[in-house]
Amino acid sequence: MISSSVLCLILMCFMVGVIFIRKHFNKAGYNHGQKRDAMIVLGYPAKKDGSMTPILRERIIKATDLYHTGIAEVIICSGASVANNYVEAEIMARALVELGVDSSHIIRETKAKGTYENLVKSREIMHERGLKKAVIVTSPWHLRKASSYAFRLGMDHTLEKSKVPKEIVIGLGIIYVYIYLQMFIIYLRFYR
Repeated sequence: MISSSVLCLILMCFMVGVIFIRKHFNKAGYNHGQKRDAMIVLGYPAKKDGSMTPILRERIIKATDLYHTGIAEVIICSGASVANNYVEAEIMARALVELGVDSSHIIRETKAKGTYENLVKSREIMHERGLKKAVIVTSPWHLRKASSYAFRLGMDHTLEKSKVPKEIVIGLGIIYVYIYLQMFIIYLRFYR
């Protein structure tokens, strides 16, 4: 009896949290084949040996597909070395070239250490090059956070989600809970 009451309470708290996050963190629509000036691929830490994690792999696969269908000719790979000594933008750029993306179309943003900085630095690059509209490529659970930051920065953007890696399907719920808790804490710290 007590365990079912606790479970019910946890579920209710989670649902209230989801409603709160959806209300306070806006998300742009999906791109649906629209041409954009630039594609921003958000980084994710590499493995300890410097190879791509499944999450980063899926983001790169999505970006490559969009590039080859002509959605955007310029790809901004954004991410510094966060969890280890490997620079996320360099790893992404190398993988994109291996998948047939022209290296002259790739811009490596190597300073950002988080989602907000990814978008600030990418916006600076776009401004310097006269690029106006972007499509942001990231993981499904990361879309709302990234998009809400892009809105706060005044970026004209749409979204494209990568696939969920088969290696992490079981832990997907935990990832969403973590991201939503993170967003709630960000709201409490900065947006009240």
